[in-house]
Amino acid sequence: MAALDELISKIQDDDLRGLIKAEFDKLRKRKKFGLVFESANEFSPLFGLPVKVGALVAKGSNLDEIFKVTALDGDTVTCTDGKESFAFDRADLIVVNRLGDSICPALSKIDDVANAPDSNLWHVLIEAENFHALQLLRYLYSGKVDCIYIDPPYNTGARDWKYNNDYVDANDNYRHSKWLAMMERRLALAKELLKPEDSVLIVTIDDYEEAHLIVLLEEIFREHDINPVIINHHPQGGAADNISRTHEYALFVTPHGKNIIKGDKTEDLEERWSLMRGGTDIRNLRRGRPNSFYAIYVDKETLEVKGVGRRLSADTEYKNDGAPEGCIAFYPIGRDGTERVWRYERNSMLQHINDGEIICTPNLTLNVIKRRDVKYDTVFSLWTDGKYNAGTSGTNLIREIFGGDTRFAYPKSLYAVSDCIKFSTHGKPDALIVDFFAGSGTTLHAVNLLNAEDGGRRRCILVTNNEVSEAEAKRLTAAGLTPADDAWQELGIARHVTWQRTVCSIEGHDINGAPLKGTYLGTERAMADGFAANAIFFKLTSLDKDAVAQGDCFKELLAVLWLKAGGLGKCPTLEAETLPPYKIFAENKFAVLLDERHFGDFAEALRQAAIETVFIVTGSNAALNRMRALLGVPKAYRLYGDYLKNIKLKEARR
Repeated sequence: MAALDELISKIQDDDLRGLIKAEFDKLRKRKKFGLVFESANEFSPLFGLPVKVGALVAKGSNLDEIFKVTALDGDTVTCTDGKESFAFDRADLIVVNRLGDSICPALSKIDDVANAPDSNLWHVLIEAENFHALQLLRYLYSGKVDCIYIDPPYNTGARDWKYNNDYVDANDNYRHSKWLAMMERRLALAKELLKPEDSVLIVTIDDYEEAHLIVLLEEIFREHDINPVIINHHPQGGAADNISRTHEYALFVTPHGKNIIKGDKTEDLEERWSLMRGGTDIRNLRRGRPNSFYAIYVDKETLEVKGVGRRLSADTEYKNDGAPEGCIAFYPIGRDGTERVWRYERNSMLQHINDGEIICTPNLTLNVIKRRDVKYDTVFSLWTDGKYNAGTSGTNLIREIFGGDTRFAYPKSLYAVSDCIKFSTHGKPDALIVDFFAGSGTTLHAVNLLNAEDGGRRRCILVTNNEVSEAEAKRLTAAGLTPADDAWQELGIARHVTWQRTVCSIEGHDINGAPLKGTYLGTERAMADGFAANAIFFKLTSLDKDAVAQGDCFKELLAVLWLKAGGLGKCPTLEAETLPPYKIFAENKFAVLLDERHFGDFAEALRQAAIETVFIVTGSNAALNRMRALLGVPKAYRLYGDYLKNIKLKEARR
């Protein structure tokens, strides 16, 4: 649509331009079932890749103008936009990627935090354009993810997200179209990560895009059910001309007909009934149950039930003066003066009294009380608990971690995210959870809290970019800095917020090193105790495809192989300049054969280690299968063919 508007504006004849525009406006207003939006190209910079003939490039950070390199002459680069040719200085250009085209992603370690030395479980934070990270995760975890939780930009018009490196605001006539195009590309990839039978996608959203999002989800996840939940996350309400909204939505996407979302609510129920049996049946009368006719003694002041008197047979007289000092004697006498019996025989009554189940009410009526815990696994569509307040359980928590500095606007309630994940991974203590709109890192924090509560081993993978706020970008630019400078990078969301929160919450202190105050709601767990957890922080980088194919990128891909093998133990490194013919990573339960000629030695070395995954550099799948059979390992992959094959990707078309 935007492209057509631009073309119409270039028509010189005023009358013709007006007529065409009028007809086009009619087409635009026609009602169609489902979503109609423009899937315009979206580009992302690939820092570090060399400028080569055939590469797509942009000048600086302006991704609205993309060129293709046609020739190189020293530092002079000749490019075309499809119509004209241009000459640029190589230093002014960056290589870009059209989202949907293939890249060769790798991971470069930035930092880690290890607070569980006896655990081989590691969470992961990836700093990346999330579409590129999803391309990598597709290679690593296709069909293996139990739960995806995402909190995408809400597209309120408040310039809180970018499309082609430009903020989208309320004045952009195509902001809904851009948002849908952005979400469609990522949701299509996310679908490939999920386990087909019993996984859950959770997307939080508000009224600005909720209706559009539901239709988009129905188009992409055709074999799934959309289950909306309303969360009262802002009970005090926000500024509004008409209705002050207090809610947002969590959309749970589940395979059609599968009962996956389950709660664990326990309710203390109290049942109360009369202690006296009524009716005229002989079983309810004194002569029918003589062992159930006796006095019950109640303290006059406290109304506490103290004990019982002797058993009285049918012909035994009774008197109200037989009670111990300070007590009243109660007999099973109806309001009409007729004799009845107690519900329990004497010995049984003593046990119920000792258990605290017999009470006397202020109006001097004796009752039986039964308390029992009832568990419900039904999750209801309206969440109003105070713990879901994003202010008290989100913003205030962030402020505490960052020493009074908010650093991140509108974080989610930790407990809203925790419950979303808990209900979606019911019965899966080893679930794999992914969040590719990680924001401040609430999801990983919630996963650690769940693991601490029930002893689970859930693993979390977070993805976020490292953008700075618009105001911060202006300040840094005025200071002469660019996004490539370290000072700029250190103030980006991934490094300045997400990772810092991860470290602080795991180690139990704020950004200044002071112990965190308070306890987690609903538990006695002190925030200062932190969590027995490990996490590693990567930056996603791009490799040259030719270099990968030639086997020149093993060190750069080692972290990727570690994740492919399960991410067990601390991520290994390789310091030697010269690669060995094979390498056994025993702690991480994987091994790599880099030279087929050493297969015999490799096979012998594997017998001495508990290896679950092997990567073999070989020229054919047939050779891989022969070696796999001889090694007898559960999983084997061909380097680098398997990697190159699986990261190839073309954008899903509607």
